[in-house]
Amino acid sequence: MSPTGSKVKHLADLQLLLDARRLEGASVAHCHGVFDLLHPGHFRHLTSAKSLGDILVVTITADDYVGKGPGRPAFPHSLRAEALEGLEVVDYVAIVHESSALSAIKAVRADYFVKGAEYREDSDDPTGMIRVERELIKELGGQVVFTEDIVFSSSTLINTFMPQHSAETTQWLSDIRDSVGVEKVLNWLDAIASLHVVVVGETILDVYTECDTLGVASKEPVLCLNRKDSVAHPGGALAVARHCAGLGAQVTVITGINSRDEHSQELEQLRADGIQLDTVHTDPRPTIRKERILDSKTSSRVIELYDMNDSPLDGSALQAMVELIERHSVLDPVMLVADYGHGLLTDEVVSLLCSRSNFLAVNAQTNAGNHGFNSVRKYSRADFVTLNGHEAKLESRRRHVDLASYIPELRTDLGAQAVLVTQGGSGLDLYLENRPAVHAPALAPFVTDRVGAGDALLSVTALLNRLGAPPEVVGLLGNVVGAWAVSFLGNEKSLELGSLKRQVTSILK
Repeated sequence: MSPTGSKVKHLADLQLLLDARRLEGASVAHCHGVFDLLHPGHFRHLTSAKSLGDILVVTITADDYVGKGPGRPAFPHSLRAEALEGLEVVDYVAIVHESSALSAIKAVRADYFVKGAEYREDSDDPTGMIRVERELIKELGGQVVFTEDIVFSSSTLINTFMPQHSAETTQWLSDIRDSVGVEKVLNWLDAIASLHVVVVGETILDVYTECDTLGVASKEPVLCLNRKDSVAHPGGALAVARHCAGLGAQVTVITGINSRDEHSQELEQLRADGIQLDTVHTDPRPTIRKERILDSKTSSRVIELYDMNDSPLDGSALQAMVELIERHSVLDPVMLVADYGHGLLTDEVVSLLCSRSNFLAVNAQTNAGNHGFNSVRKYSRADFVTLNGHEAKLESRRRHVDLASYIPELRTDLGAQAVLVTQGGSGLDLYLENRPAVHAPALAPFVTDRVGAGDALLSVTALLNRLGAPPEVVGLLGNVVGAWAVSFLGNEKSLELGSLKRQVTSILK
């Protein structure tokens, strides 16, 4: 059955229907997009497309794959499809559950794939998909046609007349749009490709296991669960490395694992992505594994299970860590430390990182596995530090401390160029030398899972700081990445330059 109405079809059904119409001699025109807010530019574009063929098919990107940043799409795909269905010029509508138009192009096999004039140049699309789409259309025997008419932007209209954020955030974005501009922000992102990054820290396998909650046992006050599917994501230092590589940097990881995991699927995928892995075998210690048990109906966490030995690294494994850091530090990379406090980064390793690193960025995380004993102050120096609000208060040893007065003291003690403190729904604050703190209000409209958000934020903000990006740009991109990272489970996804540029462009239009 079609999702709604007679015009809205599933892709498989649409393919069969179009095959039958072609046998009757009908030609097909195809438009694809988000169509978040229908406007005069859309109407003229669709009318021009219909003039090319007997049948006009419009496919739209499903909500989960839109990738235009927090708060988008403004309208769910069911309503977007319904709006298009109501247009007389449109013959069929289909919803595509992937980020590109490729599956839709293969199913529709249009004679004419119609794009707006603003997409004429491949460089106009930061994701690089215009070129791929063009090649596929040609391979299938169709042609790409560009309509020439007035151009409106749904993103600009939504940002102007239907802001998705608070008044404070909307004004902040407007100020950045005026004072910095989209192009300069994108240029800073492009500059990350010039960096050589060495990520040092624990490998963590983040496992999510869904369970049906059966209730409490009849004879004991014990919660009973029925295990269902599990999925594992590379976390910890591996997640940070994936983010940095996705942004275009040259990346090496120095980490510790059990030797049996040397050729695991998670590590082989990183190697396939061009990331150099320098692993220290920590046998008989296991590779750190954190399993989160989720209720299948609500996705709420029921319990977390850790598999680790967090005693300080010693012996030949410690010596191997020291040798790797010494060898890589002479190449003057960005040293990016993801310290989860699970024993890999001993006092000796930390001292070496502080003395040998030209640029040292550190996130010393507080979590259930280290009970707050993992202080960033064990680093005698750092150039860039990220903390969340709770970690910052632990550093001060005062629950009700005024962070605005304490963090500058911490920054001075570490000799850091900047200390970034995330405050959840309040946004983030960037403390710098010889200037007031810069506040960036939050962008996330909702939170699915906070796991991994700090890793993503560390990756982009540390590299931008190394490049000397303005604090407004660091704050903006930190918040964009943070909002993106909390929208899915754990480290299921990694940063990708084209997608991030598309989000920035959409938010600042």
